[in-house]
Amino acid sequence: MVCLNFKNEKDIVSYFSQIIQILLYKLYFCYKINHKSYSVLGVNYMQFIRSNKDKILTIFFCFIISFLVLSLTSKCSFLYPFNDWVDANAFFTVGKSWFNGIIPYLDLFEQKGPLLYLIYGVGYLISNTTFIGVFILELLAWTVTLYYAYKMVILYLDKKTAYIILPLLIALITASACFVHGGSAEEFSLPFVSITLYYFLSFFKDKDISYKRLFIAGLCAGAVLLIKYTLLGFWFAFMACIFFSFLYYKNYKKAIKSCFIFLLGMGIPFVLFIIYMAIVGGVKEFINVYFVINMTSYVGTSSSLIDRAITLVKGFISAVRLNGIDKCVLLLLLPIFLLKMDISKEGKISILTTYIFTILGIYVGLVFYVYYLLPVEFFLLISLIGIFSFINKHINLTKIKGLVVVSIILSLFISYYRANYKEFRNTDKKDLFQYQFAEYINKFENPTMVNMGFLDCGVYTMANILPSTYFFEEQNFSYDRFSDNIDSFHKYIEDKKTLFIVYYTKNEEEKLKKNEPKLFENYELVMKREQEFEKDDYFGYLFLRKES
Repeated sequence: MVCLNFKNEKDIVSYFSQIIQILLYKLYFCYKINHKSYSVLGVNYMQFIRSNKDKILTIFFCFIISFLVLSLTSKCSFLYPFNDWVDANAFFTVGKSWFNGIIPYLDLFEQKGPLLYLIYGVGYLISNTTFIGVFILELLAWTVTLYYAYKMVILYLDKKTAYIILPLLIALITASACFVHGGSAEEFSLPFVSITLYYFLSFFKDKDISYKRLFIAGLCAGAVLLIKYTLLGFWFAFMACIFFSFLYYKNYKKAIKSCFIFLLGMGIPFVLFIIYMAIVGGVKEFINVYFVINMTSYVGTSSSLIDRAITLVKGFISAVRLNGIDKCVLLLLLPIFLLKMDISKEGKISILTTYIFTILGIYVGLVFYVYYLLPVEFFLLISLIGIFSFINKHINLTKIKGLVVVSIILSLFISYYRANYKEFRNTDKKDLFQYQFAEYINKFENPTMVNMGFLDCGVYTMANILPSTYFFEEQNFSYDRFSDNIDSFHKYIEDKKTLFIVYYTKNEEEKLKKNEPKLFENYELVMKREQEFEKDDYFGYLFLRKES
């Protein structure tokens, strides 16, 4: 298996600390030698730093704020013993498997997009059995997201106000219910949303958009297509509004050309992945798993179009309410806050349109998992810009000292006290059943296992084991809509396919025996642990194959 030899979090922190120290030393050294002309390979770094000082400082600010807040709110961070979120572990297992030659969709069943697995695969390369690598990628994602949020704010407000808004934005989002544990597909889509939304707001400021920006926006849409395609409602509205704006001003040529350039950018990531899947012989499996099964196995039901619309609105409002009164006000009253922004009527209507289509794209299937709301919460930025635009008309915030510091302190307070599962920070890693099961499993040579009862509970990650079966976890599909998963598990039990079975469920042992009699007949229960997950009690069972 691929490995960078990071044995624990201390090794990783030490490694990156050394890199930072070396970089700082080299910067200092080059300045001392000749701060006006020092260059390497023809690049004058001091001149580059001086000419881009404001940009570098802003990016650094975004990185530091991301680090401080995410350390408190994301379970991927070093302050938490482990990210026990089943979704994140599933992504990690597929990413790990892919980097070890097991192809998603073809050799392994999981229904999120390939770019998400690629991200987690890179995280695995950094740290094989922890989420520190994923945490580093989270930091990079949020640094980009906040940097483009900054660029959006200064379209309407001053730089100081932007520095006040950024800490509040990330704290409000990551300390809300929809952020759940950290590392979601929605979270890694935010940089692409941020870049495109900046281009969108700039379009209504400049009354035009370059083909280069349209192409990049298309690339962003293509990237999200390969992460979670239900988020594409945002880009549909983005391109539709730009197209109709050009038509309105009778710029027909640019209206048509813009669509083609956007679609070209969007198509490139998808076509490249299709080519890869064609080479490995898995195009049919990819289309079937990622599109067909997703579209047919998750969709909720409702009797009529009106009923569906009512269900969607109720579900959205309920999802917003779960995230706290502050987010509820900022999201539901967004149209009012939008009125306070210094933007044309056309721009306000277009922003509201993208907001609505983002919601529709996410919830049109009438499924309302709490983390689905995360991309919608990024529109909190629009509400904050509107609120501060109103405040700036009555109070000159630039003359009040210390507001940026107050904003940072407030964001840290929110992050510390309102983070999801903040009590998990005090848990000892050795008390987790994932650690205990992994320790037992790794006593055996070349162990194999399968995760039943629920999504990937994290034993694959903690034990650093690759799946040896096509179905490696139990999906959130009802049996009548997708039976292959459960039927395959019963066959694995019958054939004693793997050495170990990890069964993760809310069911106590007696009920499990009743539901899975063949499991107890062919496997021996060697470990059992009760552990809280998402404010509920779960049981982890470790079964060892009976040799006969």
